[in-house]
Amino acid sequence: MAGPAEPATAPSVPLNALPPRIDLTFELRYGLASGEQTLVWVNDGEHYTLASVAGATGLTGLFYRGRFAQTSRGRVTPHGLQPEEFWDQRGDRRSSARFDQAQGQITLIPEKGVPRHFPYQGEVQDVLSLFFQFALTAPPAAGQRLAYRVFNGKKLRDYAYEVRGEAMLDTALGPLQTLHIAQVADDDGRFEVWLAIDHHYLPVRVLRSDDAGREMELRIRSIVP
Repeated sequence: MAGPAEPATAPSVPLNALPPRIDLTFELRYGLASGEQTLVWVNDGEHYTLASVAGATGLTGLFYRGRFAQTSRGRVTPHGLQPEEFWDQRGDRRSSARFDQAQGQITLIPEKGVPRHFPYQGEVQDVLSLFFQFALTAPPAAGQRLAYRVFNGKKLRDYAYEVRGEAMLDTALGPLQTLHIAQVADDDGRFEVWLAIDHHYLPVRVLRSDDAGREMELRIRSIVP
């Protein structure tokens, strides 16, 4: 039986211009717990770094003893972002991954056990770079579906996303006109993101759930600059 079709490489299009540094702060809700998540973007036009830190003020056990940090580093190409390194820290547990496009391989280095290898094929993003890949390449053509192979720190999956159109969103920054993108339904949970059209198409709301039905929501508090 043939496997799933690989995501096709999109043609080069002019990328949206982003400031060299952006700091985003979100209100975080996860079940009965609440907290804050920060997301920092830094780039020099050729390389980027994305760092995310989440902490809980409610039931901290749900947030891996109160701390959940991820970092993505890589290159800015004519197609958008090309991750090269990814780090994931959940409480005391740490893992990392290396993306080697030339060798066609992603290597996951867990805290314990032997490294695991995944094929590097098609449009590959990690869970942080995906947000800014959307921002850099928005808006997609009407009716276009977006396909990416996404690495979440543990596994690599193929996902398809559909553009659901524009929507006005009430936020801590006031009403924002947004572009709503949602993951096409599958057995791996829910993922939806709202991108602020007048703020570089940055994510200002995120809804995510896992296959067990646990839901996480991010709502923007601040964007600097």
